[in-house]
Amino acid sequence: MHGGMKIYRGAPAAARHYVEADRSRADDYYLAEGNGVAMRLTATPDGLERRADMDGETYERWVAGYDVETSAAKGRLRTDDQAVRFVEVTVNGPKSWSLAAALHPEIAEAYDAAQMAAAEEIVNWLAQHATTRVGPRGRQVQVPIEQLEAAVVRHFTSRSGDPHRHLHLQINARVFAARGWRGLHTVGVRDSLEAINGIGHAAVMTNPEFRAALAEHGYTLDPETGEVSQLAGYAGAFSARSRQIGANIDRYEAQWRRDHPGEEPGPAIRQAWDRRAWADARPDKVVPTSGADLRDRWVEELIDLDFRAPNRRARPTTVSIGSLDRDALAKRAVDRLGAHHSAWNAADLRGEVEKLIASCDVVARGTVRRELAEDLTARALDACVPLVNRDDAPEHVRALSSPDVLAVEYDLVAQILNSAQRQKITVVEGAAGSGKTRRLASTRDQVEARGGRMLVVTPTRKAAQVAAGEIGTETRAVAKLLHEHGFRWDDEGRWSRTEPSPTAPPVDRRTLLVVDEAGMLDQDSARALLALADAGGAQVVLIGDRHQLPAVGRGGVMDLAARYAADRCIEYDGVHRFTDPAYADLSLRMRSGARPGEVFDELMRRGDVVIHASDVERLDVLGVKAARGQLVVADTREQVTRINHVTHRVRVMTGQAAESVITRSGELIGIGDTIATRHNDAEVGVANRERWTVIGSSAAGLHVKGENGQRVLPPAYVRDHVELAYATTAYGAQGSTVPVSHVLVGDHTGAASAYVGMTRGREHNVAHLIAESVEEARTEWIEVFGRDRADLGPSHACGLAVEAIDRYGPMQTRYARRTSAPRRPEPDVAYRPPASSSAPHLGL
Repeated sequence: MHGGMKIYRGAPAAARHYVEADRSRADDYYLAEGNGVAMRLTATPDGLERRADMDGETYERWVAGYDVETSAAKGRLRTDDQAVRFVEVTVNGPKSWSLAAALHPEIAEAYDAAQMAAAEEIVNWLAQHATTRVGPRGRQVQVPIEQLEAAVVRHFTSRSGDPHRHLHLQINARVFAARGWRGLHTVGVRDSLEAINGIGHAAVMTNPEFRAALAEHGYTLDPETGEVSQLAGYAGAFSARSRQIGANIDRYEAQWRRDHPGEEPGPAIRQAWDRRAWADARPDKVVPTSGADLRDRWVEELIDLDFRAPNRRARPTTVSIGSLDRDALAKRAVDRLGAHHSAWNAADLRGEVEKLIASCDVVARGTVRRELAEDLTARALDACVPLVNRDDAPEHVRALSSPDVLAVEYDLVAQILNSAQRQKITVVEGAAGSGKTRRLASTRDQVEARGGRMLVVTPTRKAAQVAAGEIGTETRAVAKLLHEHGFRWDDEGRWSRTEPSPTAPPVDRRTLLVVDEAGMLDQDSARALLALADAGGAQVVLIGDRHQLPAVGRGGVMDLAARYAADRCIEYDGVHRFTDPAYADLSLRMRSGARPGEVFDELMRRGDVVIHASDVERLDVLGVKAARGQLVVADTREQVTRINHVTHRVRVMTGQAAESVITRSGELIGIGDTIATRHNDAEVGVANRERWTVIGSSAAGLHVKGENGQRVLPPAYVRDHVELAYATTAYGAQGSTVPVSHVLVGDHTGAASAYVGMTRGREHNVAHLIAESVEEARTEWIEVFGRDRADLGPSHACGLAVEAIDRYGPMQTRYARRTSAPRRPEPDVAYRPPASSSAPHLGL
């Protein structure tokens, strides 16, 4: 499992329509006459019971908050359309699992049973860990739930009719606790997503019957990816067809909604769209009319792709639980979290532990695997350090860290203090468009006139290329410079050092080491970089903007530098990027986050906000904008992929692009397309997030042209590391300056992402929201600028944890659970304080 979570608010009837309509009509071929819409589960901390399946009418009452057996209301119910009805997650797996199930009924039966067992285990876990809040407003406390109910909706295909067996698991928002029915604390469930996904994946991956059925037919699973090794290479072609059908359906729906404003399409209309989408995507194939017919089509496609089923039973090599080093696995779970996060909770640890168990190639009964997971989680908790010294911290609050994570920030603060005292560090900050990078050209001339050298580095290689174009001097990524000087690291946060390369650029007293886009610098790299500069006596300049995007991982370097080297800070005033001076002033107000409602009103007056009635209409419009070459900035990778597909189809239909290759993820790419390389490769000569235009295709690969010349991307690189690049996330857009920028604003947008997206266009920047009214759109905009998604280090995480406890309520004392290691009387030897005892305290 790797999906997200949906919190459904709205009318129960709409939820029923959502369940009955939000699937491919191909699923109808599998559903026997009279089957219920959803299975129903009831769980307490002591166990789980399956109840009678629900038909459409019963399901609607269940969503509304009524006991379906007695018809009694579960407490005092809200009746408005904004009431939370349920929380939904999806129990799924790699597409190759569904392909194997489509080929062999025995695998299908075992896979379905394993998925259901995973869903039941997730419900059981939530019954033991979810909470509700009781008490008067402002003084609420959290208490454990005593009973919850869940609905399970089984689908066999994707919305586009591809093999995709999955379960929609819905946790009802009405739970029993403290002698009454109350509302589920949905924030706590949301913060438990890593555990939910980890349990769901490991429960299927380690299921003995599922693994035996695969082996019987000659299939094995890759422990790291979970894919069926013999089928993984064929999933991309199915995904490509699926995306094409899905895009067709979205296009029909967008047009229908434009023609029928305020109406909702019914089942008959959606069925017609399905048939039409299939016919448009596969004009050479007959639209399936039965389940057997659909399965035959899948088998035919695999044969057309030269797939041949294994002809002998596989002999997989599995690992026994007794051979595992439990302490090492627990430490690895903590290290993996610490490599990318400053703080976490027990659910994050459980999720990481479950992923490790699956990657160890363990096969075991559910009870045995759960015992292992619980033991590893307890050991991992013992290795953690609590960020808040409170026994009443709720389990979902991210209030745990590790000695290594804390030590990195302490060392970093000590380095900043030391550099500031010796006047070896300068912090330069300015708004987007203030000319921070452009001014470095004159700085370089001054440095060279004094007989020195300026070395410019950036957190990413793409940013280095942008800086090189503006400054006119060689730049490099921070990682490249550190690697040249002998630093080594891995994905789990372990750092070491070896001999520097003979070709490494000198970092000495003559060097001005400039870090551009320093707001995106992570703490581990910053510590190594400052150590390198200190050893050689180099001067360091950090240039960036704390209001733009932070590091991917443990960041906050600019914040620490501004705090502990306050007298070494320079602020650039003014914004020079925009053609309209009034918009420059407006961008500064977005940067500060002050009075976002007034900013929205001004944007509306200027025509810089577009309100759409539905997601499909918004994506359709943005796809056309991207096809015209305008920058489109989206919230999530899924949205980027959908917009890219719409744009690609528009360009193919207008003759501006062709199709020649299929990537592993199922994207169709060809001559004329704009693409991005997503992996740094020195041999190929490309950088992560670098954009190119495809100008040719041959056996050697894709021939592309970009700002840095022409390249030939080998087929293996194209398959694994290339994607369409008409739309991008905010991280891909930061550093860019274009004529026009369109920004998708929604539930996942944070203040920094919105600010970055709305400051890329010199001439025009437009926000696109989904709402039923201007007032609703205004409310959403205000919420966006109240979200802080940045990881700014453990000291910042400590403050967030305290705020979360105050906001959502502490755990009632008699129910307080152990979520962190007990405090030891002796100091932890791995926890190193700053070198100077006079250093300011970090509050940890």
